[in-house]
Amino acid sequence: METPFLESFFLSYYIENWFFLSHFHRTLNGRNLLFYYHFSLVIARYYGRCRPHASSSSNTKIQNPETYKMIIIYGSPQSFTTYSNESLTFEECVNYCFESETCVAVYNSDVTTTVCQMFDLGKISKVKETNGGGAKVAMKMNSTDPLQCPLTAEENTFSTEMQNGQYNITPLNGIWTFSSRSCPLNFTMFERPLGFWCIGVIPVPNLLSQETGASLCSSVYGGILSGLQTLDEYNYIIGIVQPILEQVTETIKSYGTLGFWINGSRKPTCKQTVTSATCNGTNEFDFTDPLLSAYDGYVWGKDQPSGIGATDSNCIHFGFNTSTYQSVGVDDYKCTVANTTNAGFLGYICGVRPTIR
Repeated sequence: METPFLESFFLSYYIENWFFLSHFHRTLNGRNLLFYYHFSLVIARYYGRCRPHASSSSNTKIQNPETYKMIIIYGSPQSFTTYSNESLTFEECVNYCFESETCVAVYNSDVTTTVCQMFDLGKISKVKETNGGGAKVAMKMNSTDPLQCPLTAEENTFSTEMQNGQYNITPLNGIWTFSSRSCPLNFTMFERPLGFWCIGVIPVPNLLSQETGASLCSSVYGGILSGLQTLDEYNYIIGIVQPILEQVTETIKSYGTLGFWINGSRKPTCKQTVTSATCNGTNEFDFTDPLLSAYDGYVWGKDQPSGIGATDSNCIHFGFNTSTYQSVGVDDYKCTVANTTNAGFLGYICGVRPTIR
């Protein structure tokens, strides 16, 4: 049941069978806000409603979902590209968006109907507040305080990684502005000290050399072969590659090792020489990944890198055993070959900067 409270545009929702221990008011920019406590959980009604996290489906990619809330306001989308129509009540639509890994907002021009518009990440850029009426917008927002909704512009400006993107919302003068940072399809975003970086594992139908992999990464995605900043990036690639290996043909599996090319080129000073303090492992290589500032993800295989005395083993690949599908670590190899007797190169790891809208 919905009843007016204090101002025509403010709603207070009373939920049956819930016992509220106390309530209090706060005022922000002339708006009256009402907070209800249910034991240790606060149900805050910000310009409508703030729904705390209740549950999350097993396949949801939201990080730290306990901090999420759906903020509901009177308003309507002002600037957007596309959306999907869902035959759901507004309540159901809000829940659906909350559980979705790509939905950031839903809109219903009349909450008594069973049609709502659902906006995915990057598809909506502005929402305009109104002072009442039937039209409502629910936005997925992050708050570090589990006891209340965000109350200031700073708290309402948030960053949260999703499967393919990250986004902010900033309210100012009645306009809620979305800015999204997103990766290409099937890439995943990682936050590095130097900035956000999208990494994609790209298998190809035919085995390829490092030179070809680097060229395809550039021409198809506008990227560069990715380095491995952290163990998280290293493990992410393992998780993506293993299912790919299960699907390859027996002919491809006949190679003892299958590799994916990654960033790294042997330094001229470390060619045709012996191991030394300046040519000993990762420091044998130059890296062109622009956001790479650490090399913890370069987990070298047994006795690798081993090509320091060779004339042409100057590139790096991420190898996998074709029988067990387990990682054998990273290894230096010839840049110009697509396969040898024991190894084939099935794809490349591409890195790009995320798109900001």
